[in-house]
Amino acid sequence: MGTGPTPFGGWTNSLSFPSIARLPLGSKPPKGGFRTQGEPSKGQQDDASWNEWLAGLTDGDGCFYINKKDKSISFEVTTHLTDARVLYELKKKLGAGTVTLRSNANAVRYRIKQKHVIIDIVHRINGKLYNPARLTQFITVCQMVNIPMKNSPPLLHPKNGYLAGIIDSDGTFTISSQSNATNSQISGVAGKIARLQDSRGTSQITCKVTSIYKNQVTLLKESFGIGTIREERPMKASKSNKTKFHWVVRSNDDFTILYEILKSFPLKSVKMHRLRLVPLYFKYKLLNHHLRAPGTLEFKVWEKFAKSWYKYSY
Repeated sequence: MGTGPTPFGGWTNSLSFPSIARLPLGSKPPKGGFRTQGEPSKGQQDDASWNEWLAGLTDGDGCFYINKKDKSISFEVTTHLTDARVLYELKKKLGAGTVTLRSNANAVRYRIKQKHVIIDIVHRINGKLYNPARLTQFITVCQMVNIPMKNSPPLLHPKNGYLAGIIDSDGTFTISSQSNATNSQISGVAGKIARLQDSRGTSQITCKVTSIYKNQVTLLKESFGIGTIREERPMKASKSNKTKFHWVVRSNDDFTILYEILKSFPLKSVKMHRLRLVPLYFKYKLLNHHLRAPGTLEFKVWEKFAKSWYKYSY
């Protein structure tokens, strides 16, 4: 696919992230120790968008582990193996921590235990969390490091990096399509590609953020004015008895707004690959490439799009 202008405001099909200032690896706490209360440093204020992104990532894939016996705290973020680069950015940005493979899973974990880095993380995300489970952990952490906890604002500002963080962690970009007698027998990624290529007029593209807490997804709808909220009750045969709530973006207009919002602070995960394919999806559907006869130039373009959509799938 080319790199020309798109209907979504001129982004090209290339990943481009803002440069990130990095703390020196192995840096030592200043004489007298790191501060444990008060306002963040100027450097942290300059990193406001990155800190907002970290808060979104933490609400989705992060966790504070608290050992009350020895009064220690560890901070962890776990992602799919394809997003290992996200965790390596955390390690470089925060100046410490380890990134390790999880056993028996296609997942990697970032973990940090050093107290001065935990304090740095607390200052960065204080007043930016919305996940009730994470807030419960954060209250205890603030008490243990003697930092006053701040309340999060009721709405996110339009250029808040939190949206990128929560999509990087709890978001998905999918295209649903119906199968036919031929492609229904094809398994794995090859089957997904075949079903999308043969979808004709049945495909539907969706961006979705899922949570068991309704306030988290309602926050996104009310802050940005796009998408709908869908409630998913557990099935009788399901092991989980918790209702899930989804913030769902489907329409071309809503995707256009989402695309523009994420220009201010782009996604850092491989989900960015699918986001930049969204304008091509709507463009090719408008041009009816998906309805052309197999073998035509237009249908070959649609086939190439379907393969690219599943580039990072297993």
